[in-house]
Amino acid sequence: MNKWTFPTQIYAGPDSLNRLTEFSNESILIICDPFLKDSPSLTYVMGLMDSKNKVTIYTDVVPDPPITHVVKGIEFMEGNKPTVIIAIGGGSCIDMSKGIAYFGRKLKHMDIKSFIAVPTTSGTGSEVTSFAVLTDSETQIKYPLVDDAVLPDEALLTPLFVKTSPPSVTAFSGMDVLVHALEAYVATEANNFTDALAQQAIELVFTYLPRCHKPTATEQDRMSMHEASCLAGLSFNKAGLGIVHAMAHQLGGQFHVPHGLANSMLLLYVIGFNCSRNQEVAKKYAHLSAKLGFASHKASDGDKIGALLEAIVKLQRTLECPMTLTEFGVDKAISEPKLNLMADRALEDMCYRFNPYPANHDDLIGLYKKIL
Repeated sequence: MNKWTFPTQIYAGPDSLNRLTEFSNESILIICDPFLKDSPSLTYVMGLMDSKNKVTIYTDVVPDPPITHVVKGIEFMEGNKPTVIIAIGGGSCIDMSKGIAYFGRKLKHMDIKSFIAVPTTSGTGSEVTSFAVLTDSETQIKYPLVDDAVLPDEALLTPLFVKTSPPSVTAFSGMDVLVHALEAYVATEANNFTDALAQQAIELVFTYLPRCHKPTATEQDRMSMHEASCLAGLSFNKAGLGIVHAMAHQLGGQFHVPHGLANSMLLLYVIGFNCSRNQEVAKKYAHLSAKLGFASHKASDGDKIGALLEAIVKLQRTLECPMTLTEFGVDKAISEPKLNLMADRALEDMCYRFNPYPANHDDLIGLYKKIL
C-alpha cells in the first residue's frame, strides 16, 4: 500500500512572502547565509514581521553543515527560545536549520510552533524533504538525518532571493535539480506519482535552466526553476535517489566539490551504467527521451538514450560545468588515492540502496575513474 501526502504547506509565487505578515506576538529566529545579513532582500523580509514580533537573526552557517554547527545553533536558540524558525538560504542553510529545529524540539523540548524554509537557490528541494545531510568535520563523512519530523512545516517559494544568484550557483544548483529528478525517475521506490513529478521537473529544467543562467532571466524563468526544484524534491523524497548522489556526497566531503556539480560530473556515466544493467531502466529513460522530444518515438531505445545523454551534455556545456575533477582543480595525484575510501563510503550512503542496480565496490571505482 502506498501512502501519499505532502505534509509541508507550499506557498509559491512573487507574493508568497506575504505569508510572513500573518505572524503576531511571536519570537522569530531567522537562520540565514551570512552574506544575506545586510542585504535589501533580508531587510524586506524583516519589514514584514518585526513590527509585530521579536525577530532575531543567526548567520553562523557554512557549506556542508558540520554537526558542531548544529550544536552551536541549538545553544544559541536556548537563549532565544523562538516559537518560529525561518531558514533562508541554500541547501546547507536549510539542512542545518532542519537539524537545529529537529533536535531543539526532540532533545530540548522547545515549543517551536512552525519551521519555515525559504530556499534561495533552485536546487536541493530541501524545503520539502525529510532528509538533512550533516558532516563530521574530523572524518569528512556526511551523515544523513532521515525523519519526517525534519520536514519544514511550510515552504515559501519566492523569486526574490534567486534573482541575484551568480551564474555558477544557478548552474550547479540547477543540475542538482535535474539529477534529483532523473535518479528518482528510476529509483527502486518510484511509482506513477513520483514519475509524474520527476518528468515535469526534468522538462522545466531543460527549458528554464539555460534561461536562468543568462543575465536576461525573467522573474517567471526563475520561478519555474524554483518550482522544478520543489517538484524534484517531492519526487525523490518518496522514490529515493541512487548512486550518483551516494558517490557525489563523497566528492563533496573529500574535495569540497559543490554538490550539484559533483552530481553533474557523474550523471552521464551512471545513466549509462544503470541502463546497461537493467532493461526496465533503459526502457524508462528511452521513453522519457522521446517524450521530451530528444528522439523520435520510432527510434531504437539505444538511440533514444543516446539522444538524452547528448541533451544533458549540451546543457552542461551551456552552463559551463567542469566535467572532471581535474577541470575543477583537483589533481589526480590527490584524488586517485581516495578512490577506495570513497567507494566504501558510497556503498554505505543511504542513497545507494535506492539505485536500480546493486553496484559493487569495483563498479563505483570504475565510475569514479571516469571523472578524474
